[in-house]
Amino acid sequence: MDGKRNTRLKTKIPTFTIVIWIIYLVTFQSVALAQAYGTTTIPTASFNGVVTKVIDGDTLDVKSKDGKTMAIRLAMVDAPETNEPGYTQAKNFVSQNCLNKEAVVDPDNNQNLSFARLVAVVYCEGLNVNEAITANGFATIYRSFCDVSEFANTVWAQKFGCGNNENPNNNGSPSKDDENEPRECDVSYPNVCIQSAPPDLDCGEIKHKNFKVLSTDPHGFDGDGDGIGCDS
Repeated sequence: MDGKRNTRLKTKIPTFTIVIWIIYLVTFQSVALAQAYGTTTIPTASFNGVVTKVIDGDTLDVKSKDGKTMAIRLAMVDAPETNEPGYTQAKNFVSQNCLNKEAVVDPDNNQNLSFARLVAVVYCEGLNVNEAITANGFATIYRSFCDVSEFANTVWAQKFGCGNNENPNNNGSPSKDDENEPRECDVSYPNVCIQSAPPDLDCGEIKHKNFKVLSTDPHGFDGDGDGIGCDS
């Protein structure tokens, strides 16, 4: 009888251990980011900073204006890992465009932390790095997040992997279906495609409503400064 009881106990121990380990990992990620950013909450609004370190093609550190450094995982981007082909080229691309430069970080509010890193789109001096590294062939779209990320419906994510008519070569060359799409979508409006000024546009001259607006906002769509453009 005691032998059977001991057997049952032994089979339960691994499951219990796994549950405790999962709880630890989730808690560790949240605490790590909170300590790094100096807050008990994960940022949901865009913030400015400087890129202080590039780890690889999809991970970098940003030091915010209040002096706190945060690890950022580029949303929707799948770059080569260490010792994989293309790792050095991808890292160099991000370094050349971002290292020691001003950046705007736009968190992906549909995703949790990724190994204590904040998942986000990063704009280095106005350049959407998530889009640029993909368009230049140094990384690909992380298609498994096309149903998760808040950025999955952006023009660049749809073009390079999340859309039905994406370019299979993923090299940034326009397909016949998008040759007539407007060029130079302004990075201030990451979830819609609105051309940069000039001309200066008003809300009544565009079809989009209630869209995300970053700090530059050249058209002045976000008059009340709440981060939402042309809201009613």
